[in-house]
Amino acid sequence: MTGKRTVHCSRGMLRVGLLLGLAAFNISVQAGDAASHCLDFSNVSVPDVRITRSTPVLPAARGVGIPAQGAVRVPFCRVEGEIEGDIGFELWLPDSNHWNQRLLSGGVGGQAGTFSYPTLLRGVNRGYASASTDTGHKVTDTHWLLKGQRQAENYAERANHLLAVKTKALIQSFYGRTTQHAFFVGCSGGGRQAMTEVQRYPDDYDGVIAGAPGVNTPEMSARRLWEMQMHTRWGRLMQQRDWDLVARASRQACDGTDGAQDGLVENPAQCRFDPASLACNAGTTKDCLSTEQIEAVRTLHAPLRDENGKTVDRGLPYGIRVSADALPEPFTPGPRYLAVVLFSEGVYRDPHWDPAQFRIARDLARVDQVMNLHADNPDVDRFRSKGGKLIMYQGWSDPLVSAYSTVDYFDALTRRYGAQGLAQFSKLYMVPGMAHCRGGDVPDQFGGMGDDAPLIDARHDMLSALESWVLQGQAPREIVASQLQNATASWTRPLCPYPQQAHYKGEGSVLRAESHVCR
Repeated sequence: MTGKRTVHCSRGMLRVGLLLGLAAFNISVQAGDAASHCLDFSNVSVPDVRITRSTPVLPAARGVGIPAQGAVRVPFCRVEGEIEGDIGFELWLPDSNHWNQRLLSGGVGGQAGTFSYPTLLRGVNRGYASASTDTGHKVTDTHWLLKGQRQAENYAERANHLLAVKTKALIQSFYGRTTQHAFFVGCSGGGRQAMTEVQRYPDDYDGVIAGAPGVNTPEMSARRLWEMQMHTRWGRLMQQRDWDLVARASRQACDGTDGAQDGLVENPAQCRFDPASLACNAGTTKDCLSTEQIEAVRTLHAPLRDENGKTVDRGLPYGIRVSADALPEPFTPGPRYLAVVLFSEGVYRDPHWDPAQFRIARDLARVDQVMNLHADNPDVDRFRSKGGKLIMYQGWSDPLVSAYSTVDYFDALTRRYGAQGLAQFSKLYMVPGMAHCRGGDVPDQFGGMGDDAPLIDARHDMLSALESWVLQGQAPREIVASQLQNATASWTRPLCPYPQQAHYKGEGSVLRAESHVCR
């Protein structure tokens, strides 16, 4: 009996082994077929598209030709190519078993010239076909704007529109199925690209996330040049430690307006900080400001006006960390500010133009003759009527894109559609204490641009919230932002849909989201 049982068990084990072997063989064949399909895809024909390389990439790949942080969790086909000969793009295509029939495109900030690799990786790991464009030039091409009007138009709008059109055609060819839903996410210049898609090409995407969008980029660039001129004029009058003192003092003065002393100012626009409170006197000569310094602080935070007195913007909120960068510009030698490039090579066609010669009244309007970098049109009727959903976010302490510009645009949307009508398709989340797109010693991880949130669900991750809104019709409410220490959420806070604000309930830790309520 014992011997027969042994033989019986061995046969069972043999059958299991054969099944496992066949399964492994099938997986190997499928993997081989997928790799072969990827390699052959470089020969696909789509009008105005040239694929320069298509490369199979296996899971867990890191540092093997994949210029992105983090590990690859699914096999995919990395497609590199050009649209119309000069608009570079990458399209990462997960194998058919992992594709969720959606497209995720990522915008690029600054002068662009590269790809949004964090979005490419995030998308493919979540099952998306993910895409990004360099907007028609390489980062090494420092004088791209001198080449002509085509480069300007590609950068301003054409490249991302063509990316949506052409990658959908490539996806159809690769899978033999159409893209069911398309999403776009970007911050800073990528946020402006996101808003441009919504306003000018509403059929490209079903859901859009736009962070720190810089909807009035020409005016924003004028302020940046003017600020550097002022820092040059002030010289050592206002050094970095003085600006840091102002930011710190304003936060301390306005902390607690939400009911909690936690180092955050929920809404700096409601802060009535007066820099005169830092005035030096007979008994105070340290951590204080002279009369001239106080006037400089007021000048920089006040609404910007041109030389004729015309208002350009409504200023900077107190609480941001002003960078005391003087001319020629802080990165010299190195990458140039978009603000400098716009006027030197865009307006004056001179890479040696001196920013000290900049005059707002004379130069600002001339940017519009070079390209349309305005993304502040509140008429998004077509995007709304097709069922599109838009989520915007903005750090209150952003020193590059004034929070006021984003709030003002959302207010313009509210005037057009009404608060209830707007809530059907768009939400804005203001992030207290957050700098440009992310950063600051605050909860700043919520799954906007870049990586997934620590928890990937609709309450913690902005992309997941957008998916739920587009796919299930579930509009987002508050989104929980996190700050991590040793991979653990040490500080969480609810981001409320504007104009709601987070208020402390009066009990529980001020560092926990559940201790606050949006109202």
